Amino acid sequence: MRVILVDDEYLALSRLNKLLLEREDCEVIGSFLTAQEAIDQIEIHLPEIVFMDVQMPGMNGIEATERIHEVSPGTEVIFTTAYNEHALTAYGLEVLDYIMKPVTRDRLEKTMRMYQRRTVPASMNVAEGPPMLIRCLGMLQVQLHPNEPPKHMKFRTTKIRELFAYLLHHRNKPIKRDALLELLWPELDERRGISNLHSGIHRIRSMMNEFMGEDKMSIRYQQFGYLLETGEFKIDAEEWESRLNRLSLLSSSTIAERRQTSDQYEGKYYGEDDYVWAELERQRLHALWRNHAMQLAQYYTELGQNTEALTLYHRVQQFEPSLEQVGLALMKTYDRLGNKDPVIAQYNQLVTALEQEAGIRPGLEVELWYQQWKQSNM
Repeated sequence: MRVILVDDEYLALSRLNKLLLEREDCEVIGSFLTAQEAIDQIEIHLPEIVFMDVQMPGMNGIEATERIHEVSPGTEVIFTTAYNEHALTAYGLEVLDYIMKPVTRDRLEKTMRMYQRRTVPASMNVAEGPPMLIRCLGMLQVQLHPNEPPKHMKFRTTKIRELFAYLLHHRNKPIKRDALLELLWPELDERRGISNLHSGIHRIRSMMNEFMGEDKMSIRYQQFGYLLETGEFKIDAEEWESRLNRLSLLSSSTIAERRQTSDQYEGKYYGEDDYVWAELERQRLHALWRNHAMQLAQYYTELGQNTEALTLYHRVQQFEPSLEQVGLALMKTYDRLGNKDPVIAQYNQLVTALEQEAGIRPGLEVELWYQQWKQSNM
């Protein structure tokens, strides 16, 4: 890989050049004492890696990194610095790593392994065994193994949690920095908003390493924005919809598999947080599940398995208590079982839900059925 070095200290530049010359996988194609000189050559040669000092006269390393992202988006930047306070900004700017001076052989090796992992194609980097799972249906959780319970991911603030959720929602696609600022910090000026964004990206990376393992997922800077790559992780909503689409036609031989798929829907998409920007996807996925569950319940009814039908109808009702179709189906099912009190309770519950949600009464179909039932049973 081709490497360019930038440092205003000649001794530091010489030391790093010597360490890299020991490696067979690196070719140092330029060493520069100022950032501007380096950028001119980076734009021409498009190196794979730039080692950049942070504190330099004129254009400093942070400013130079922003410029490098513009002229050579595929170049990875590694900060070399004697100042701890630059670490957070470095991660916010999407640099591969930062190394404290003086650079040692072991620390350089760790950074180069990090670069190699990042550049390995995803198809070659997927581990054998069961997939790891990010849960978005219901609660936001991570599950590292099917036999282990999912874990809640801990975020320092609700803004950082929403930043992660939004990047995950748009996974494997770059999101412009301005779009993130407008979504999360519209009340702040650009400088303060960018500072919060950089801090949030850094904390998300730390959280991902803690809960998911190092380099299992990544967030990188691309096209003036950020890209979350899910790597080895699967997304439960995506996996659930895929299973639903693969199901065979409903029959006695497929009913068990269809029931299992229904039960695997553990809640609405980002239902714990109820983000406005996720509403369309939340409604779409829930409609798919509701239709599937209602068809399955109707099939149980046709088979005379009313208890199984009740279980499904009640689950739909938990999500949508004012849905008249479900309320009527529950009344009819309890009637078939000869249970009068639950019929009355379901009617009253539906009346209350509709009044509270929309200020209306049940529709004509429900009212006619219930009044006829009362005349026959009361």
